[in-house]
Amino acid sequence: MDIIKKATVPLVMLLVVVVVWVGLYIYYESSQIEINPLADSYVSQLQKTFDLEELEEVNRRTKDHFPVLPEVFFMLVGRD
Repeated sequence: MDIIKKATVPLVMLLVVVVVWVGLYIYYESSQIEINPLADSYVSQLQKTFDLEELEEVNRRTKDHFPVLPEVFFMLVGRD
């Protein structure tokens, strides 16, 4: 009878660990995320050099179409 009393606590703890382990295993297996096979196209590296003509075109469009230039906007926001 003495051996049963001594073994009860470790056996209950072992049972709890096994139940938690099995529960976590089932949870992680059911919550796997499907990765898009086209994900490589989203993480492609940028070119090492920029096309200066394209950059000048972006600057021109910014000056032509924005009511306030970005430099002025940042100064206005900095005042508040």
